[in-house]
Amino acid sequence: MVNEMLEGKHKVLLFRKLSDQSQKAAKLVFQTEHTFSYSRELERIVTKDGGVIQVGDLESEVSIEAIQAKDDPIAQMLRQSVIDGEKLELWEVTVDEELKTEDNKFPAVYAQGYLDSWEDPASAEENASISSNFTVEMEPQFGEATLTAEQQQAVQYAFTDTTSVTEAS
Repeated sequence: MVNEMLEGKHKVLLFRKLSDQSQKAAKLVFQTEHTFSYSRELERIVTKDGGVIQVGDLESEVSIEAIQAKDDPIAQMLRQSVIDGEKLELWEVTVDEELKTEDNKFPAVYAQGYLDSWEDPASAEENASISSNFTVEMEPQFGEATLTAEQQQAVQYAFTDTTSVTEAS
């Protein structure tokens, strides 16, 4: 087996309010970067027999960077969730055709939590951007996620033939 690199552009974030589970999760447009981080506090305790380590709870968070779209309802929902303190669901989905399962699912990490910050920097020389931080409650779960055709199209459009496209095709 030959190891291949995984490109960061194949990992995208989808969001949904926990209270809106009747809705599909949706992608924040123009994502430029995110970091899913895991950390644990380790405390060294000195004993008469030598040092031992006490392991603390897992802490996870996701830092998010994106370019602002002129009218993105997901960005508006995320900003409002910070203001309202609303709990969210987040999926980090690896949208790589080579990793897709036979059931048409993609590797994913699922988490629930809160956005603890939202920034809208607007520089005179760059695109307006979004910066946010998602704090995970409990532990992230690893599994596989189904993406609808619409969600896959939001990630990256696919090749389309030159013939007319109808609803039946």
